[in-house]
Amino acid sequence: MRFDLSGYNIDNLLRTLYNKKIVIFNLNRVEHNKVSFSCFDKDSKKVKRYIHNFKVKTTLSKFKQIPRFLKLNVGIILGVFFGLIIGIFLSNYTWQIKVYGTEILSEENIINLLKENNIRVGKINRQTSEEIEYLLLNNYDILAQVSVIKRGTAIVINLSEKLVYVEEEYSPITAKFSGIITEINLVTGTTNVKVGDYVNVGDILVLPFNVNTNGEQVSVKPMVEIKANIFITHTEKLNREEVVLVRSGKEITTYSYKLKNLNLFSGKNKNSFALFETVSYNEYISGLIPLNRDVVTYYELTPTIKYNDFSLERENLIEKSRINALEKLPSTCEQIDVKSEVSVLDETMYAITTIIATGVIND
Repeated sequence: MRFDLSGYNIDNLLRTLYNKKIVIFNLNRVEHNKVSFSCFDKDSKKVKRYIHNFKVKTTLSKFKQIPRFLKLNVGIILGVFFGLIIGIFLSNYTWQIKVYGTEILSEENIINLLKENNIRVGKINRQTSEEIEYLLLNNYDILAQVSVIKRGTAIVINLSEKLVYVEEEYSPITAKFSGIITEINLVTGTTNVKVGDYVNVGDILVLPFNVNTNGEQVSVKPMVEIKANIFITHTEKLNREEVVLVRSGKEITTYSYKLKNLNLFSGKNKNSFALFETVSYNEYISGLIPLNRDVVTYYELTPTIKYNDFSLERENLIEKSRINALEKLPSTCEQIDVKSEVSVLDETMYAITTIIATGVIND
């Protein structure tokens, strides 16, 4: 793609394209503020974005752009032309059959019946809506009403089935948290646990049926409120030795100058540190004109072994374990007690916090 540009940020634009490894060629520098060049089509969007960022104008006239657009997109134009012709021809075909309202009947059964009567996707179906409605009603006694609409290249079928009583199946109620059951308030269903039982997440609490006087199971939607004492634990650990990153004392600072929002000059990034952290800020250089600069400082980091004193870090580790354990506490549960203990094993200190809470555990 070819660009003809003008502006006072041409040098900054070319430098940025070079730094971003965007290949440009056939470069022609007409004047200090006018340039033309070409780039690969895959990079054209990136180049346009940088042209916009540097406020560089495109000088190629719209009259010249139109022939070039036609030349570059002749394949697309021909494709659209022939696509329209093919689209008009294919608009007489049926390309989609939509079926709505199926509950007992399946959509596959409806489609297969239509195929058996030469009504299918990918051909011109000349049957009227009334003929398709009669076909469906005559083959399925379960249908109470059928509405068929031929809309463009689609046949839309809306079905209304006769009411048939089907016993509804319900799912059992399961435990949402682990704990010891303290209270069961059953409304409907059959309990699968009792007070004092310990349950894990996912265990079945109430089965979806009642037993009548004849000993028969009658399907019902289970309803219950089950409370339990739940236990939540969280462990934090701290090694005697750990590797941390600290500043070595070496630093590199770069500057980028701007006139208001217009980039004037950007210093080259000479950062060669393998590990580093940055601190950046913007400062005004002159109060008379809106001249400012972005300052970025790179601080080199080096790995250093830190030795932790367990006696000094003990309380901090306990507090961290306690805070993280409390974050796991569900909003539906009320805290009863918090216990923390510390142990040291193989040069590692562990802080374990256990929260005892009470609340509803059924989902």
